[in-house]
This record gives sequence, structure tokens and C-alpha cells, in this order.
Amino acid sequence: MSIALKKQGHNHRAMRYTQFEKHDRADALQTLGERSLENLQTTLETMKLAKSNNWGYRISSTLFPLFNLERANVGLGDLPNATLIQEKFTEIRSFTRQFAPAQFRLSFHPDHFNVLCSANDGVVDRTIGELGHHGWLMDQMVEHSRSYWYPLNIHMSRSAGDPQDIAKKFIKNFDRLDDSVKSRLVLENEDKGLWSPDRLYNLIHKEIGIPITYDNLHHRCNPGEWSTDEAFERCYETWHAHGCCPLFHFSEGGANDNPRAHVDFATSTPQAFRDQYDTDVTRNQPIDWDVELKQKDYAINHLQEMEQKQLIAV
Repeated sequence: MSIALKKQGHNHRAMRYTQFEKHDRADALQTLGERSLENLQTTLETMKLAKSNNWGYRISSTLFPLFNLERANVGLGDLPNATLIQEKFTEIRSFTRQFAPAQFRLSFHPDHFNVLCSANDGVVDRTIGELGHHGWLMDQMVEHSRSYWYPLNIHMSRSAGDPQDIAKKFIKNFDRLDDSVKSRLVLENEDKGLWSPDRLYNLIHKEIGIPITYDNLHHRCNPGEWSTDEAFERCYETWHAHGCCPLFHFSEGGANDNPRAHVDFATSTPQAFRDQYDTDVTRNQPIDWDVELKQKDYAINHLQEMEQKQLIAV
């Protein structure tokens, strides 16, 4: 969520099940529909802000509260303002269809509770439903978007057990996914545990071709067997193999003395990272960056100011 837009009164509206069940179902659905529509309007406003700055946008995963909660048993057709919501989707598609994916990058990052390789079958089932919801959302917002240009980025989020067995379970459950998810799903290296870039590459990518989202902070915390330049190059190749520009993650850690916790503002830039770690394979190749800093759009402006100063210094 853009901090600048938040200060102007835009926000994403949530609704807990405890709030939902307190009301008559018809009244609860009315409120849920109104909040979902407001969330879509906020999404459109954020898209416009991002594009005006030549940024991409990671869309919020909480646009439709309770949609994947079995107890709530809610879908779009249950909302009294479903027609208005469909019209808002149409408005969003009208905006996004103006731009090629290289001009305006959109993505999702479903939360870490989505564990496709979980030992708990119930968690796997819920994950498949949640990822399917994200695939449906991207379909609604962007025409012809079933490709890695519009990624759904997740973690393995399981480090208990043998990595080969965990990888096999992931691949088995990957086959259960809808095409709206399979065509977009990418995996990110993790800041602790088993899933460093080399393991994702050797146990998952080599088997099913799934791209790897390189996260510079996570690799610093959890390098595995590869140096920074080797991991950066190999992860780049997993996207390039699909004819797609990578969408990598850039951040710095150290908030509250925790090396894994994102800071408000970075002291370096994606370009400085590339100046140090580009290889003959990645040099001069396009790479998009998802900036993970607490001050969000303000932090991106700060990065751009630093990169401009670096250019002037050169």
C-alpha cells in the first residue's frame, strides 16, 4: 500500500470472521461487498500512481476478505454489489491493457501460510485454494496475463525433513494447480532453513522449470552453496529460459538489530548491487526489482535519488 495514498485517505479494508459472524448474513455480505469494492478502487489508484512513476506494483493479497475461509462460505456471487465489482474489474482491465508487461509489471506475493509442500494435507488444500484465488484475481485485472511476466511469488516455507522429499511433495502438488497459477508461480529463496538458491535450482527448477526469485537480503542471510554472483546469474537464467525479464527482490536488513528485518530506507541501490555482482551473463540485461523496504514508495524515491547521484558522480 502506497504511504502517499494512505495519507490521502486510501486504504485496504479488512474484515475478520469474528466481525462477519456477529451480523445477520445479509448485512455482513453487504459490508463485505462494500469493502471489497473499496479495495479494488484503492488498487486502481495505486496502479495509476505506480505507472505515473514508471514503477510496477505488487498487488495486495487481501482485496476480498474471507473469500477463502471455509466457515464464511463466500464468493463473488454472494455479494449484493457483485455487478459493481465486475464493472470495477473491467475498469482495471481497461487501464492495464494500455501497457505491455515490460512497461508495467504487476505481481502477487501470497503470504507465507501458503505451503504447497506442507506435511499437513489440509494446509496443502487451503494453499491450492488460496493460490487459485490469486490466479483468478490476476485474470480479472490483466488480459492475457498467464505468464511469468505476472508472477505469483511464494516460499517453500518448510525446512523440517529431507529436502528431496519436500521437493517431491511440492512437485506433486504443483500438478494439482490450476493453469492460472501454474503459468505464473515462482519460488523465492529464503532467509533461513533449507531453501537457498542452489537447492531451489537443483531440486525444483531442474525438474519443472519454475523460475527462482532472487532475494539479495535472503541470500546474504542464507547463502547455501553459491556465491552472490553465481546465485544471481543462475536465478536470472531460470527466467530468461522462459523469455521473461526476472522480477527479483531488493532489500536491506538490520531493523531492531535483526539482520533479516527490513529497514525503512536502504543505504545502497539495486544498481550498486549489479555493479558489484553482474556477470557476463547478466550484464546489461533487463532485471526488474521488487523493493521490500518499510517506507515503500518513499523508500523507492530515495533509491532513485541515490542512483541519480551515482550517475552524476560517474
